[in-house]
Amino acid sequence: MSTEKRPWAEDLAEARQFTAALSASLPSKVEIAALGVLSKAPFQLLTIREALIWRTEELARNACDALEKEDFAVTALLTRGITESAAMTWYLMEILEQRAQYTPAQLNEKLMRMFGGSKGLYSKIDRANFTRHFGRGFRAELAGGELTRALVGGLMAFDYAYNKIADDMPMFLTELKKIWPDENTSAK
Repeated sequence: MSTEKRPWAEDLAEARQFTAALSASLPSKVEIAALGVLSKAPFQLLTIREALIWRTEELARNACDALEKEDFAVTALLTRGITESAAMTWYLMEILEQRAQYTPAQLNEKLMRMFGGSKGLYSKIDRANFTRHFGRGFRAELAGGELTRALVGGLMAFDYAYNKIADDMPMFLTELKKIWPDENTSAK
């Protein structure tokens, strides 16, 4: 890691400020009954919104840490996830703003498409109290197992291909014209 002053230090400080604001704003629940309406749309919309802030905060916190360590590939991947969260949140905002253009069935369809993927890692439903709780670790065993298996699978595939390239490279090199032909072989 570089010890000289980073030209992007001020931007990193600003990113940490945004992240701290997200951390301080993490909601703990959405109470369905407190919304006071029969439509599920506001509950769906808020559930998606709150899951996205939890996701974005985790990605941003880790992106700042990775950038501090100059782990740029990790930072880039996390930043891509943050950008995806921003796009989803923006789309959610547009749905809310344009809600009058949709029938209740169309609104429900749009929200349900987003709802499925957003409620996963950061929330659990308390059906008895009509509440969705937010936080970390609700599905740690399941998510940890699936992600660990995916990690191992990806590493195994990388390892195989990486080593196979090393194994096949000598044959590839023998097929090509040499810069300096040695006296024992003729140039192709």
